[in-house]
Amino acid sequence: MDTRCNYYDMTYEWRKAAGFCIKKDGDICLVAPSSPRCWAVSSSDTAPMAIALGALVMLTGPEHERELSVAALYRDDGIDYLAKQPFEVVTSLRLPAAAGTRTSYVKLRRRGSIDFPIAGAAVAMRLDGSTVTSCRIVLSAVASHPLEAAEASEFMIGKQVDEESVRAAAEIAAKPAKPLDNADLSHFWRKRMVRVVVEQALQSAIDQ
Repeated sequence: MDTRCNYYDMTYEWRKAAGFCIKKDGDICLVAPSSPRCWAVSSSDTAPMAIALGALVMLTGPEHERELSVAALYRDDGIDYLAKQPFEVVTSLRLPAAAGTRTSYVKLRRRGSIDFPIAGAAVAMRLDGSTVTSCRIVLSAVASHPLEAAEASEFMIGKQVDEESVRAAAEIAAKPAKPLDNADLSHFWRKRMVRVVVEQALQSAIDQ
């Protein structure tokens, strides 16, 4: 799925009036004019969960096949956002055995049924009793690629699952999220809501 941006997801006439952007027909990113790159956002529901689960994809070309992790498939670039050659297609998605894995995905959007996420959190974790033995947290719609909250994931490992640890992990996970003014609703509010969706996703996984 292509990256999204309020300066790009518009009609030709609107984009022409705005002066176009670096993603299509222009030479600057209108949300960050001093930056040399495009900051369009990866607003995916499936990719963050696939990454949290350690999924692999098979890329097939005319003369070869290659397998790589879904995490490696996505690049932090609003234009060149996939590590896939133009002649390659994704022919399979492979998920590792998930016995004992607790998962959750929480999606924030304006409308409840059809909208792209404006903040999302995917969680995959395992528990031994009430102690976290593995955890992976991946954010959506806060960067040009699905953003792994590695520090927060590592923080949870070995912790007892309780309100304090969940709240602390959510605070850590929100730090690398950098929403910009190129998606729905205020980016300041979306930044604050990252902590909320992570906390909800962690608690949902624990409650299973």
